[in-house]
Amino acid sequence: HRTLRVEDYGKIAATFIDVKSEQAYRIAPQLDVRERAYAYAPGESRHYFAQLQAYQVMPAHELLTVQQVDLTTSVAAIVSRPIVRASCERCGEEIINEREIVVAGQLLCKWCAEGGYYRSHRSLDCHLNRDARSNANDTRTNSIAAD
Repeated sequence: HRTLRVEDYGKIAATFIDVKSEQAYRIAPQLDVRERAYAYAPGESRHYFAQLQAYQVMPAHELLTVQQVDLTTSVAAIVSRPIVRASCERCGEEIINEREIVVAGQLLCKWCAEGGYYRSHRSLDCHLNRDARSNANDTRTNSIAAD
């Protein structure tokens, strides 16, 4: 399901969209919430621990702002259509949510078309190691090994 879309603007906020009604709400911390935290943890001098304690007991209206917002991108463009898939003609990876880009007549993923945030070194075939496979019902965590 297409339940999460991340766009990094360097802010501590999230926008929630009801895709049926197309209503959207942005939730963010109150601007002075860090300073107000000390009032809820008066015996704590360390800011991290004061905030940790305060955020658990502060009333929601003192902790967060909730603002109804209008989307500048259509809901259809954000969530796309289910089951629509394509393959990148350069790297071969599957592209979902109609995020393919056509460049010079080639259907490409965004990474191949525009570049991405990483460069590949080499492919690793990862698999469960033999002990983990033979103990699949064991309660221990399976370990991952690379050849």
